[in-house]
Amino acid sequence: MRLIFCIDDKGGMMFFGKRQSKDSVLRNWIVNYAQGAKLWMSLYSAKQFDDNPGIFVDNDYMSKAEENDVCFIEDGKYSADRASEIVLCKWNRHYPSDKVFDIDLKSFGFKKVGSEDIKGSSHDKITIERYRR
Repeated sequence: MRLIFCIDDKGGMMFFGKRQSKDSVLRNWIVNYAQGAKLWMSLYSAKQFDDNPGIFVDNDYMSKAEENDVCFIEDGKYSADRASEIVLCKWNRHYPSDKVFDIDLKSFGFKKVGSEDIKGSSHDKITIERYRR
């Protein structure tokens, strides 16, 4: 399974139960990245995506996602145990946060396999890093 996270410069994901930021260009990138696979996310995350037949909404998505599926993770619990790839979408800013990305990629055997910068609608530069085991 592939996991996608949006994080700030210090790994922050959320603050007081709210996402730090969102970006329509990045949402389109995520949908395109998951093309051909089920894209799982929580009800909270799904509210920012238009109706899309490839999006599966369930707050227990980590247990329902299968080997080739993609999970977009903002507010739910997560684990790298079954992940084959982790995608970090970096805002290139520091926001307040109380929920942080806490997977030690190296200890799980992940290696960086690619990086690209995209120009978002709300951020001039969003860095997308891909890690695989």
